[in-house]
Amino acid sequence: MTFLPLAEDGDVGIYPDATPALIQELRAAGLAVDTWHPATECDFVSSRGLVTDTLLQIGVGIGSSAGWYALQSLLRRRGGQLSVRAILDDGAQRRRVEVTGEAADVVEALERLDPFASERP
Repeated sequence: MTFLPLAEDGDVGIYPDATPALIQELRAAGLAVDTWHPATECDFVSSRGLVTDTLLQIGVGIGSSAGWYALQSLLRRRGGQLSVRAILDDGAQRRRVEVTGEAADVVEALERLDPFASERP
């Protein structure tokens, strides 16, 4: 799973300040997770423009069902407003998913949009 920046400032990726903690949680679950930019080219900010600290924004690139379900599991433990932008790439096609709202509603929408449903046992 790769976290995508909110924006770029030259060669520096601008990421939400929650990104390092989210990466640690997902790595603890056994996933390979990183940012799009090398660590030395990342800036983590709590707000940018109209984005407030109460809105957790996540931009991720997901190439496996494990990453998709781990993200849902992580979000189930959160509250408040979320905004998730996900790029799903299975090697054959690439899709973009965007969901914003209360955490429980975002997780429910991600479950309905499940691009890996056919892989579930």
